[in-house]
Amino acid sequence: MGKYQLDYKGMQQVEKFHEKHSTAKNDKKARVQALLKQAKTKKK
Repeated sequence: MGKYQLDYKGMQQVEKFHEKHSTAKNDKKARVQALLKQAKTKKK
C-alpha cells in the first residue's frame, strides 16, 4: 500500500481530491475542443 496507510475516511478524502482534479483537466480539454470548433466555423 505504500508508506502512508489511510483509514476509510482518509481514503475517501483522497479519492474526492483526485476526482476534483481529474475532472478539471477533462473540462479544460472539452473547452479547448469547443473553442477550436468555433474558430473553424468562423473561418468558413
